[in-house]
Amino acid sequence: MLLQADPSRRTFLIAGAAAGGGLLLAFKIPSLFAGVKAAAADNFEPNAFIRIGRDGRVTLTIPQVEMGQGTYTSCSMLLAEELEVDLSQVQVEHAPPNDKLYGNRLLGGLQITGNSNSIRAFYEPLRQAGAAARTMLITAAANICDVDASTCHAEKGEVTHLPTGRKLKYGELVDRAAK
Repeated sequence: MLLQADPSRRTFLIAGAAAGGGLLLAFKIPSLFAGVKAAAADNFEPNAFIRIGRDGRVTLTIPQVEMGQGTYTSCSMLLAEELEVDLSQVQVEHAPPNDKLYGNRLLGGLQITGNSNSIRAFYEPLRQAGAAARTMLITAAANICDVDASTCHAEKGEVTHLPTGRKLKYGELVDRAAK
C-alpha cells in the first residue's frame, strides 16, 4: 500500500498492521518497467488477471501471496476451468501493487493476503475474468471464420467451429481478440 504525503491516522494504522507493525514504504524505479508496455503489445490482456501470448501460454496475474494453502494452484484451477485450458497451460505471476485492480474486498479493498480468504475474495472475479476472455476468443474465432459465435466452442485452448470442425488455437486469436 502506498501512503500519501499526508496519510490519515486510519491509513497509517492499516499500513502498519499490514507490514507487521513496521513502516512499509514503496516506490517505483521507472527504468525497471520500461519494457512492460512493449511486451503487452504481443499479448491479449482482456483484464487485470489474464494475459495470453501468441504462443497460447496463459498467465494469471495473481494478487494474493502463496502462504502454503494452495492459493496459486486453486486460483489457477478456477481460471483454467473458465478459460477452457489445461491447468498445465496456466503460469502464475504475482500482481504489481495496485489496490484498485487487485484489492481484496474482504480485507478492506487492500492488496494484502490474510485470513485464509484468497478463494472467497477472488472466486467470482477470476471466474468472470476467465469467462469474459473465453467469450472474446470465441468471438474472434467466429469473426475470422465469418460464422455465428453460437456455432463455436472453446476447449483445450482452442476454439472449434462445430459444423465444419475448423479449429483455431488461442495463440492464433490473440490479435483479433485484442481488438
